[in-house]
Amino acid sequence: MQLRILNSAQWSIATWKRIVFSFVLLALLYFWYSGMMLHHVWDSPFQYKGADLTYWFLHSLRVDKLLTSNQFIAQVFSFVLISFFVLASLFPKKRSLAIVSGILLLFYQVIFNMKLGYHTHHLFGFQFALLPFYFKESLFKPSLGLAKVLCCLSYFFAGFFKLYQGAWLSFDSFSHVLSNQHAAYLYFNPTGIRSLVVHYMISHPSIGFMFFISAMIVQLSFIVGVFSNKWNKYLAVFIVLFHVMDWFLMNLGVFMGMTLLVWLLIYPNRPKIA
Repeated sequence: MQLRILNSAQWSIATWKRIVFSFVLLALLYFWYSGMMLHHVWDSPFQYKGADLTYWFLHSLRVDKLLTSNQFIAQVFSFVLISFFVLASLFPKKRSLAIVSGILLLFYQVIFNMKLGYHTHHLFGFQFALLPFYFKESLFKPSLGLAKVLCCLSYFFAGFFKLYQGAWLSFDSFSHVLSNQHAAYLYFNPTGIRSLVVHYMISHPSIGFMFFISAMIVQLSFIVGVFSNKWNKYLAVFIVLFHVMDWFLMNLGVFMGMTLLVWLLIYPNRPKIA
């Protein structure tokens, strides 16, 4: 009986690993197709590092210079990155593959953001989602719990700083944000569905204010996930709804990176007995 439980647990963890690795793999293939890999931006003049110590550390090691010294090296790196996620998907129990894949993904994220000239958000979710796979299976559940807490705290503090900084005190602030965010989009797509909705919300600040407050409340609600598993499935739905709204209203395409975090919340607490 104990052996059957153990085999079931191992199978369940391996299956979830394969799902997550495959999800990241598909995202990377899409990034290659849409021109978002290092060999697409290798010659960008930007070297943005901000105040992030990780960026400065990799820059001091000259990793960014090495991987973007020419297009061929950048393309080889992109191929190696994708290849490791293929291997991790095929052999999910090989922890070494998970660790190397995660390191390569971090290199890609940091250098891609440097070359873009600002921090993008579509890759941060991958880092939290992959965290449990870097530890041996006896530590899988604790590391999963840690990743879930980090995920919930990141959403909570996003809402907290909106509250703390007083963005909600300006009734028409979100209308101004929409005007700035969609200036180019509204010019080139004046009759699109999104343009019509954005124009309406700009003209009716009360609607925009309602959406802004709703988003802030959704983010603040993630604090419950730090202390309890009871609301995990609701928080998973909140992640999806939040990023659907984020994409439609703010034109921020972070689905692949951030909605992957849902798995941290819907993973069953106890493996099923075969």
